[in-house]
Amino acid sequence: MKDNHPNQDELIIRAEQPEDEELEPEELDEFKKLIKSSERVNMVVMGLEGVRSDTMMFISFNPKSKKMDIISLPRDTYYHRRGYDRLDKRKLNSVYGDHGATGVKTVISDILLDVPVHYYVTVTYKGAAAIIDSIGGVPVYIPKLMSYEDPYESPPLKIHFEPGNYVLKGADGVKFLRYRQASPGSGGMSYADGDLGRIKAQQEFIKAAFKKAIGLKLPSVASTAFKHVRTDMPLQNLLRYATGAAGINMENVSMQVIPGADRYQSGASYYFHDTEAVKELLTRMYSEEEAN
Repeated sequence: MKDNHPNQDELIIRAEQPEDEELEPEELDEFKKLIKSSERVNMVVMGLEGVRSDTMMFISFNPKSKKMDIISLPRDTYYHRRGYDRLDKRKLNSVYGDHGATGVKTVISDILLDVPVHYYVTVTYKGAAAIIDSIGGVPVYIPKLMSYEDPYESPPLKIHFEPGNYVLKGADGVKFLRYRQASPGSGGMSYADGDLGRIKAQQEFIKAAFKKAIGLKLPSVASTAFKHVRTDMPLQNLLRYATGAAGINMENVSMQVIPGADRYQSGASYYFHDTEAVKELLTRMYSEEEAN
């Protein structure tokens, strides 16, 4: 099912970024040649929280080598769109509400130096819970108490996991993915590096889920998941890629966060990606060189 956001066809123009790094033309030309000659299939997966994309991942699959690379982009990643000058509008997670899923594809392609984003996939909390249930839950180890409550959410949100091993199903799996910090006085843990800590936990969860899905006939799992997402990828394409990825060695699945750092600007906290480090990461990925 496709995203029908009313503004999804609106052209997004990036405003000039303060401190943007420029790549040398020759360097960029060689990079573009590498991208153009590749047969990789790229998509962006978004976990939605209302009109914002709370989780965003760029997923790239090489059908020849069966190598998959996943790059998470923090929701606070700085991206200033011309005409969207409010501080909260300069965060990547605000793009979906203004431009829909195709707008997010455009922006992420720009952040990733014009690497093509062929498809998008959006999933709500309800859809994520159904997908988790379809594989019988996901095994995780929780090292410290996770405790958080939001009585103002509808329905009220309560997350409470004692330390230990779990196979998290449905709604509990979604709660784990959403967790970021403890409620004051609860004694629960908070990720020391905030959203980056949450992203690392999400990546471990997704890796465990993918490992389990591989053992459950991946094309069948993909077909079931298709019913619970919105995407511009035709089902036959999804099944073809899932068939190609069947039996993939988990050592060939790489998960990273887009290179960058947190810092304050104009009184707001953002995550600023490092253009040169992004180019190096993508060059290794597309040439399939091992990182040093």
